[in-house]
Amino acid sequence: MQQHYNEMSIQHQFDAYCKKVLRNEAKSIRKRNANIKDNEEPLADSNEGRYSQTHFDEQDVYFLFGMEILISDQKLSAAIDHLSEIRRKIILLYYFAGFNDAEIGKILNMSTSGIWYQRKKAVEQLKMGYDLW
Repeated sequence: MQQHYNEMSIQHQFDAYCKKVLRNEAKSIRKRNANIKDNEEPLADSNEGRYSQTHFDEQDVYFLFGMEILISDQKLSAAIDHLSEIRRKIILLYYFAGFNDAEIGKILNMSTSGIWYQRKKAVEQLKMGYDLW
């Protein structure tokens, strides 16, 4: 009887520990995702209203994986041209074609975290090097 009680007690303690670990991990994931979302600034939203001299007659065209991507802002287009090939593809696919990091990773045979890192570095390069914001 005493041994059965001890086994049940140990089982309940283990169950409580597992639930606590899962709750804390879920909390950490939600917090990490919230931080990523707070720090991310989409190019399309940042760009609105900042360039009043946009001419729709003068659009730059990018052909990427069978898609035609048009960018009417000449300054942004010139800055994107100065990015490395991989970063240019990631920026165009993410911000202009609407793909997420996982989809881009499958297309470019890269990990999702690698895509995220390259995208963040590309945005930093656009912000700092080309004074877009």
